[in-house]
Amino acid sequence: MAHGSEPLVCSHFTLTGSTSLERPRFGFAERVAAAAAAGFSGIGLLGFDHQLALHAGLTDLDLTGILFDHDVELAEVEFLMDWSAGPEEPERVAAARILEDQVWAVADVFGPRVVSVGEVGPPEQLPPFDLLAERFGALCDRAAAHGLLVALEFLPWSGIPDIAAAAALVEAVGRANAGINLDAWHWFRGNPSAEVLRAVADRIFVLQLDDADRTVVGSLPEDTTLRRRCPGEGSFDLVGLLMLARDAGVDAPISVEVMSTEHYALPVEEAARRAYTATRAVIDRAWH
Repeated sequence: MAHGSEPLVCSHFTLTGSTSLERPRFGFAERVAAAAAAGFSGIGLLGFDHQLALHAGLTDLDLTGILFDHDVELAEVEFLMDWSAGPEEPERVAAARILEDQVWAVADVFGPRVVSVGEVGPPEQLPPFDLLAERFGALCDRAAAHGLLVALEFLPWSGIPDIAAAAALVEAVGRANAGINLDAWHWFRGNPSAEVLRAVADRIFVLQLDDADRTVVGSLPEDTTLRRRCPGEGSFDLVGLLMLARDAGVDAPISVEVMSTEHYALPVEEAARRAYTATRAVIDRAWH
């Protein structure tokens, strides 16, 4: 991890102008231009959004040209879920296959470094740990065939609720491309453990920054998708998290993921500028 001059990645939902359940309000070209103007060196993309761009008449050559013209890389792709399902759940298996096909298409065209994955369902939806590890390992193998690292995102309400659970699963599969997405919201809303973070520092593939109020309003899924703030504008000790990660030896790109009704309503240029400026200010405080 660089100390003060590291490039920043703008995660997919930071610039969509819409919730995670809606189609993006801003097109691919608008988002890339806004990210570049704000100072981001890379962006993220949802596999489904790539399909939307193609259906709108753009080609992969058009999309790579837009990235090239703005000197922005497509650094990360998301989001894979339902990979823990087995033959007893054919609908979830079919849904997982659709998501994977979309992500592999992005990987093969743009060459992103990492894919974020997770399971959003409750704990009772997951299979026993040995079977979960078997299916996660198989997912990592499929991702490796497309040149992707796999960053497992723990979600406090799910069957993989914290960094300890994610670390146990990553260790169990023993795949070189298996790692963790350390998202600040999930870290602080869950069960943070500096000890575990230090133990798996070399397995943290993405460090995702965001912020939130001290009190959760509504459910945790609502809080994470509708009430996140720009880094430094909420209650999280992001400076402390950055210093902990640095001292532990984490060497991962910093990605910014701001998801809130207020942020979605902004013009795309302002959304990018606010996210970048706020994040850079937090990083500067941490390093200086």
